[in-house]
Amino acid sequence: MPEQPPAPEYSYEDDYGAAPPVASYSPEAQITNIVGQIDPAQIVDNFNHALKGEYYHKEKGTWEKVGEELINSEGRGWVISYSTSLMNNASTMGNLDAKQLSGFMEGIIRTVAREFRCNLEKFGFVPPGKYFKTKEYENKGTPDTARMDMITEMILQRAFIIYSRSLKGTESSKIFKSLSMVDQLYGGGQPQSKGIFGGMFSKKQ
Repeated sequence: MPEQPPAPEYSYEDDYGAAPPVASYSPEAQITNIVGQIDPAQIVDNFNHALKGEYYHKEKGTWEKVGEELINSEGRGWVISYSTSLMNNASTMGNLDAKQLSGFMEGIIRTVAREFRCNLEKFGFVPPGKYFKTKEYENKGTPDTARMDMITEMILQRAFIIYSRSLKGTESSKIFKSLSMVDQLYGGGQPQSKGIFGGMFSKKQ
């Protein structure tokens, strides 16, 4: 019996006819499992552990220390407080365009940069001065700009991931699509496009 030739290796192009697409916003619109969406609160919580230098050990189910803290407790408190105000479930429900998102991200950069510059000693970006114990900060010395930039970038990345879900109202449109499905299920076979609110305000026959 003749030897069978080896099966050809799978290629992405076999199914799609092109190279893998660059990351974009289009896959987000195709996601229908709203409950399975990334929770902003979870992102902030993981961010808090990352600033502590902690890593989640899946096998043990615990957070473990893997390095030094990226910022001291006072600085981390401000970062998490600020991030919580930015990243919550309401953050994804807007209807932003690309220009608005860009302006929003620039505002975050200005806010974080200003806060870090004004609290160099308090947040541990310069060595403590002689008045450190009395909380009279001098902000003297050469700041650790590399660490400041890194933490700023971490904030920006997480904010962008969350707010990009509100581009063109992607998240809110999925919410209303789910309401349309509920309306169809309990409304006696009404058209899905009508939606639950359409049923409320439609004229009675």
